[in-house]
Amino acid sequence: MKAVAWKMGKSKDKIIYVVQVDNVKGIRNENKLLKELKEWQHYGEGYDVKQKCKTLMFKHQFETEDEWKSWARSFPYELVEVGKSGKEKPYKLGLAYQNSRYRRTGNEK
Repeated sequence: MKAVAWKMGKSKDKIIYVVQVDNVKGIRNENKLLKELKEWQHYGEGYDVKQKCKTLMFKHQFETEDEWKSWARSFPYELVEVGKSGKEKPYKLGLAYQNSRYRRTGNEK
């Protein structure tokens, strides 16, 4: 499964982000994803008949961009954020961040 996220806008001083997860195959993977995103609002879905997989979309509000990045870095699947131009943001999120050997840990001073 791969996920793409983008900033949808603002609502009452909160930032709304949308996460689209592609290639969700099987009910077990779908249930794992729904459990992981239980605090998020289910926003939409699609189905690819040829590959027999779903695309699920969710949205959630965050107080700050730092709160968003903190959540996105802990997301257990591949995740990239795209800007308004459609280009990927340069920082690592999800599995790419967790597997990075240069990532910051809480033990540093």
